[in-house]
Amino acid sequence: MNALVCTASALIVAVSISVAAPAGNYPSLPSKVLSNYTPSKVDSHDSETMANRANAFLSSLDKKLRAQAALPLNSPEKPKWTNVPPRGPQGGVRLGDLNEKQLETACDLLAAVLSPQGYGKARNIPLADDRLLRNGQRRPGFGAEDYWLAIFGEPSPDTPWALQFDGHHIAINLAFHGERMSMSPTFIGTQPREFQLGGKKIVPMEKEAPTGLALFQSLTGSQKKKATIRPKRANLVAAAGRDGFVPDPLGLSCKNLKNEQRAILMNVLKSYVGDLPGAHAEYRLKELRTEIDQMRFAWWGPGEKGGDFSYRIQGPSVIIEYAGQDLGGDPHNHLHSMYRDPTNEYGARLGKKAKD
Repeated sequence: MNALVCTASALIVAVSISVAAPAGNYPSLPSKVLSNYTPSKVDSHDSETMANRANAFLSSLDKKLRAQAALPLNSPEKPKWTNVPPRGPQGGVRLGDLNEKQLETACDLLAAVLSPQGYGKARNIPLADDRLLRNGQRRPGFGAEDYWLAIFGEPSPDTPWALQFDGHHIAINLAFHGERMSMSPTFIGTQPREFQLGGKKIVPMEKEAPTGLALFQSLTGSQKKKATIRPKRANLVAAAGRDGFVPDPLGLSCKNLKNEQRAILMNVLKSYVGDLPGAHAEYRLKELRTEIDQMRFAWWGPGEKGGDFSYRIQGPSVIIEYAGQDLGGDPHNHLHSMYRDPTNEYGARLGKKAKD
């Protein structure tokens, strides 16, 4: 049931999924754990640490749950992620079916394979989804309890394996091969845009819109004209169900960007690539820096703060998209984004010779 956007009809479909009991003032136990648990410290985001934490998570599960969470490396379930709720029971273990210790071990795993920026999204997006529940009551496909975690292959510091964390507004696809890893495709969204948790304002997608807007506003008048495709916001074109699709390059060529503009472009890229941990993000950003001359920047909508806009950055090994969504009535409060490396979907080139 892959689709680019949530449709009204999809929202009322019902499926048979076990119901997690509320936990105190929280709508579910996953909500409580994500809200309060601090993952174990990560001393190094190396391949051994990541594999060890993945194996620790699998070891915490009973036979039934492990069978759901541990899938073959090339399982056909891997590309079936979707942002259209509700989803069926395939493709991993549901957070709402885990006990508190298992949820904490899952958080430890996510903190090891993602940067603090990336873990923040993996934590806060399901919690934002809780705000879509009706009076805190069970709503199939929504809320932190209806996010899923899957391990593909046998986690090892030397041989290939993969991880998928997905649900209504997130689909992180990580692939590992020795000391190399990738994060394509990854869908990140949120509704609402921000919420309160423990007296603090939480903004799950804090950088994607302002960095994109900063890049557009750094352009000269003639550059803005070349970058702007239409005066009205567009939607994502390379999201769920579009594996292998590469859109026609549109917009402004980045070849003639000034150094200051290139630095702002790199900040946009960091908003997405920075979800990778440490050296892995640095490696990928270095790779993308060499492709700037071949990138294009496309813009839809007004170019001021608070405007209803969307954008796309596209190069030989990157497709980044950002757009507000009409569902819910306020496109500023319902956001979708996409990151893809069309040359490295699900880690396709990790086993090949690395670029210099």
